[in-house]
Amino acid sequence: MRANEVDFTTPVFGDHPIGWQSPSDLVEGFTLAWALELTERQRISPYAPFGDGVRERLSPMYRFDTLGRLITLRVNASGASFRAHPIVRLTTLCGAWQLFDLLNAKWQMQPYDVAQFADVLSYVTGGQDRPSLFEDLSANPSKCLLAIRARRTFGSTDELDLSEEWFITGDEDLTFRDARGNDALLFHFTGMNQIPLALFSPEFVETVWATARVTVDQLGPDRVIRMFEGRIASLTDLLARGGAKAAEAQRDMSPLQFQAFNYWPGWASSV
Repeated sequence: MRANEVDFTTPVFGDHPIGWQSPSDLVEGFTLAWALELTERQRISPYAPFGDGVRERLSPMYRFDTLGRLITLRVNASGASFRAHPIVRLTTLCGAWQLFDLLNAKWQMQPYDVAQFADVLSYVTGGQDRPSLFEDLSANPSKCLLAIRARRTFGSTDELDLSEEWFITGDEDLTFRDARGNDALLFHFTGMNQIPLALFSPEFVETVWATARVTVDQLGPDRVIRMFEGRIASLTDLLARGGAKAAEAQRDMSPLQFQAFNYWPGWASSV
């Protein structure tokens, strides 16, 4: 399979309303949601938007993860579960690829430039111990996908890695059981560098948000809000209804009950 065969703007989620039917639509929604939340955090605390007490002062629409519930599978989801729910795979892959394109507009990676490839690989896969793209954010699936895109760009190839094909097809034959019995993918960063990644639903949700956050960091929240201004009404409707549903449930449930509660509000008929 080749990258030019993949079109993230094609509607594939027929049960969603117009504007939310393609992977690109969903990535835009997450990115805009983070830009709006960041703007609200900065309004509350301009000098420490992530400081103590800021989250508690956010309105319910930003305090609870409504969009994350849309792509959440059960914690112990298997390869079969991921195959049956392409929304998780496609949103993750689309976000990572779009972020790579945004970054590479600055990097201008050149084929077979070993030093540049090594620098990019270190930057996109690194953690808090060195300068890195995601810093302390949890984003292992996106890190792996960015590394694969960097390898393909370095090698000047359009042929997808098998791990990328899994994100598109969900084919269980492309996964394996790791030493702990989890379904996993194998990513080939370089000739001898192979990274296994166990497939866990919460990690995919975290990485979609992390990718949105880094995208907003690159573009700036004001620019993102201007880019997707036409989506604000439908997005804030979802966030407000989901936040209200979550806040009510949190008041009435024990912490353990609320943890398992799905407060996705459903699509409004007017969206």
